[in-house]
Amino acid sequence: MLVRGLICLFVLAGSLLPAPAHAAAGWEPGAAQQVYDPKGKLYAYAPAAIEQGATEHYWTCHNTTDGKIKDDIWHTRRSGGKIVGDRRVIASGGTGWDKYHNCDPAVVAVTARYQGVTYGYAMFYLGNDVNASAHNQIGVAFAKTLDGPWVKYPKPVVAFPFDDPAAWGAGQPAVTAVDPAAGRLLLFYTAGGPGGTRAYRRDITLADMSAPVVGPAVEVTRAGLTGTDGKPDVLNNFDVAYDPSRDRFYAVREQHPYPTVAPKQIGASLQVASIDGASIWNGGGSWRVEGVIDPALTGLPRNHNAGIVRTVYGTLPDSGSLTVIFTESCAGTCASLWSYDLWRVTGTLT
Repeated sequence: MLVRGLICLFVLAGSLLPAPAHAAAGWEPGAAQQVYDPKGKLYAYAPAAIEQGATEHYWTCHNTTDGKIKDDIWHTRRSGGKIVGDRRVIASGGTGWDKYHNCDPAVVAVTARYQGVTYGYAMFYLGNDVNASAHNQIGVAFAKTLDGPWVKYPKPVVAFPFDDPAAWGAGQPAVTAVDPAAGRLLLFYTAGGPGGTRAYRRDITLADMSAPVVGPAVEVTRAGLTGTDGKPDVLNNFDVAYDPSRDRFYAVREQHPYPTVAPKQIGASLQVASIDGASIWNGGGSWRVEGVIDPALTGLPRNHNAGIVRTVYGTLPDSGSLTVIFTESCAGTCASLWSYDLWRVTGTLT
């Protein structure tokens, strides 16, 4: 089964909640637009999205063989509203820790030296070695350009954190640059196991991959986050972007509880929230809810597995707006997996 922890997508971006000052606002009914449909019995979800000039880059969790559930990572380029490139860039296989599923890409600019070669970009990803949503770890690959080719580092940078190999593990990475010239990044991820599901961040330096520096796991607060029922919610399956002008981290995350009708393993709505930089660096603090993407906004039954459009450094391209790329899925008796495709919606930041 797919590894990200949410599988179906039917894009239903909903109306914004009443918004505080500096909140994401301006979703408009009908504003959601489809940007990528792989067609057939192929799925694409969990996007990493980078805007570079007139080109939009999407890296997704994507199967390669029609009708076969096995995750690879694909790179799709879009310009002028048209797909101008679409291919697999990270493949499963071999005998290593990531031989079965490769999923949940997160791409950032960084200076990293590996095997005598200096690279300008890193892609973090979830990998596992079993045909199950279990035993997940986080690895990294490097490239000189966003188009690749991508060279995998052979070991996970965040290893499986539990004793029980049937536990979900560590995955769903998101990343922002701290000092990219020095190889320093801030890596966010989800860990799920016997003790529950939690979000963490690590200060990580990849300048010299003969001795990468991976800092301790610091839990990211869930305070302030709410589910569709208005109750406090957990934080997982989220993407992050930083706004230097406000010194705030923005996140888009899945909301719980999951629906009671199929597909029951993915949510119908996404929540956008932000938190001050000090709370990310020092721990604690509280998220401020900025808005919701749900069926009321998009007209779609499921909205899940989303990413924020960012610069190569993990920052917002425009401090006055925020664009989310999310996954759609049908609901009910349909073959939901094969309906996964990508949509986008933009809101203003005031």
